[in-house]
Amino acid sequence: MNCINSLMSSEDFNKKYQLEIIVVESNNEYDISYTFPENVKVIVPKEPFGFHRYLNIGIQNASGDFLALCNNDLIFHQSWFSEIVKVSTERRDILSFSPIDPTKELHKFSSDYVLGYKVTQHIKGWCLICKKEVFQKIKRLDNRFTFYYSDNDFALTLLYHGIKNAVVSASHVEHLHKIATKESSTEKDRFLEPDSAGKKIPKYLYHDSLKWILQDKRVLHDHLIYYNKWGNPNSMYRIAKYAESLNNLNLNVLTRILLGVKRAFKI
Repeated sequence: MNCINSLMSSEDFNKKYQLEIIVVESNNEYDISYTFPENVKVIVPKEPFGFHRYLNIGIQNASGDFLALCNNDLIFHQSWFSEIVKVSTERRDILSFSPIDPTKELHKFSSDYVLGYKVTQHIKGWCLICKKEVFQKIKRLDNRFTFYYSDNDFALTLLYHGIKNAVVSASHVEHLHKIATKESSTEKDRFLEPDSAGKKIPKYLYHDSLKWILQDKRVLHDHLIYYNKWGNPNSMYRIAKYAESLNNLNLNVLTRILLGVKRAFKI
């Protein structure tokens, strides 16, 4: 409710914009007697939780020209959405946006907006704002990603389709990461066996710096989906810079070839 209340009070939604809030609830035993505000629609899917799967359900039920895909551990600041609309009006070729977290990035960007695809810097998986046209082009998010690497997959999907993304420095949304919830895992103390995920595990994952991936079944599950779809994620930023340059030259067909080679050879 802190998230919802801050969202509702962040803009004059009665005059400037129409607000539609869709809560996709993963707890199918939640107290249905709880009363949300009138403009909040709650959907409790029968399908098991998957981050992209649940976002797709929300997208399918949304009617707005802008779609904001948000975690529930956010605090929205005043005019956060107006600042995104301002950039969207100025640059109609930009269809995807992310805000900044003012508690961590307040003076990080020197301009009003910065184009890019770097995850955590330009693309915030906890708050993605897209024009409806994005999903007319990419159709839907990849349901196979249950939680991890979903933002990495989104970044490369935008690149592949030649869709511009920008982080907007005047749009402020706090992300209470690792404050609202803390996850625990019974698998933290041992490496998983190479065949534990039913798939071949790439050798680079046995490097000490990547030990954390092999210690959590959920992380490993999504990492292998990403690896088999796009190749080695460690090369994402370097290849993304080349792809971004190609897209800026209206050579998206070469971007598709580049990402296709990355996928085929697991670069």
